[in-house]
Amino acid sequence: MNLRTPKSGLGLRVGIVGLGLLLTALYLGCGRMPEEGFWEPTAEDSTAIDAVIQANKDLFLSGFDEGGLAHADTVMPGTTATRLRNEIDESPYKQRFRVDSIRHHFYFPNDSQDLVYTFAANTNLDTTINDTTCTATLAESIPGFLEMHVYSYTRFVKVDTFVPSPGETLLLDRYDTLFSDTSLVIQKTLWGASTNGCVLRKENGEWKLWKVAGGSRFYAPTPDDAPYLAYLYLTNGETEYELQLRPDTLQYGISRFYDLGEENTEDSVINSLPCFSVGDSIYVRSLATTVLDCANYIYFNGERHEFKASDKIALTQAGVFRLFVEQVPIEVLYEAAGKPFEQGDEIEGNYVAVAWGIAIKVIE
Repeated sequence: MNLRTPKSGLGLRVGIVGLGLLLTALYLGCGRMPEEGFWEPTAEDSTAIDAVIQANKDLFLSGFDEGGLAHADTVMPGTTATRLRNEIDESPYKQRFRVDSIRHHFYFPNDSQDLVYTFAANTNLDTTINDTTCTATLAESIPGFLEMHVYSYTRFVKVDTFVPSPGETLLLDRYDTLFSDTSLVIQKTLWGASTNGCVLRKENGEWKLWKVAGGSRFYAPTPDDAPYLAYLYLTNGETEYELQLRPDTLQYGISRFYDLGEENTEDSVINSLPCFSVGDSIYVRSLATTVLDCANYIYFNGERHEFKASDKIALTQAGVFRLFVEQVPIEVLYEAAGKPFEQGDEIEGNYVAVAWGIAIKVIE
């Protein structure tokens, strides 16, 4: 197998947290007490907030980078022999390939994956109850590459010469109209960005994680290039949740914040995360998107699952977790954009995708 190693200097994955401290007041009965002065966080607040964010960073970092090349369905939507046959007939000037395993590589600045943040604050205090909260917005810039094992491809044949106008010469690489067996690993450049969020609350002088966003949003290379994922249905076969991109009072919006307190049980609907039980097996039943031909994957606890009911995710532990749903336009997984493989090009185009990091709660 010919493993093409990544070029150096592709950069680092950097996690940046922008914190806006908003002190909200609770009002009891009629009337409103006069506002108090501007509140400024102390160094102790900053240290405590940082400790909470760091202790829970697994809830915020994008987590769909596999530990190694993992099997991918070789009969993905749109990559059937008929589709590729038609595309090759329309244009033999693109190299195509078929993959049977893929891997995302994310770069980290260091082993601790520290999050760096700044914050500002103001306040509006009630004289009876002082409710101090910190709303955190997290953003990741993620460079890396998508690694793919190719098991068949269209061979480079020759260079065709065209003269579109006098004095102008155009050279195009022509590829075979049939697939040939091979075994090599290619890469596509990955550069994505992810946003996430949470709310902390100060109780009895101690900062605690209070709410988390319904989901993180990852786009590569930009939201305009990636598929537009509008909503999806997450289910255990009995209970089903409709997860929306935008906040919604009737459905779960991944842009909303949801309580993590004990009040969030199976019967709590509006203010709690999608809730399942230990022993459940969950899957995404369907989704709404602008790109119909996509490879859809679900990542949970470091494992990738196919987007189908037969490949369900078993929930074995109670807690709050992130489940990542990824959509990759199938052209990314069968179309090369660099030099012919035979010429040893390292990078064969760009990775394009959208991924939601959905927060779910699992109870005993």
